[in-house]
Amino acid sequence: MEGKIQELHQKSEDPQLCKEMMEYVESQLSKENILMTDAQKLSLLSHVSAMVYRSRHQEMVQPVDKVLFQEVSKESIEMAGRVCGKLQNLHEDEKYLLSIHFETAKFNI
Repeated sequence: MEGKIQELHQKSEDPQLCKEMMEYVESQLSKENILMTDAQKLSLLSHVSAMVYRSRHQEMVQPVDKVLFQEVSKESIEMAGRVCGKLQNLHEDEKYLLSIHFETAKFNI
């Protein structure tokens, strides 16, 4: 798994920023007492790596229909908004896509 983590850091084209973003995300998860499985962490890292890449290259995700996210908690969307706010040049809808990682992890036992 360590090799995959390193690969995802490199894929972002800014490995240090990617690591810093993941540390921030993990601190936010810890504050909310949200635990992720290893598979969920890897999926989240993949998303964060892609966000760092998009931020660097000023690429935007396609707009999403916010109605699809009405069952996602306000807390997950707000946490995702704080994370996205740490990077520049991201589309505002990025937070909705990121919020799914947090919301899903809330249901871990």
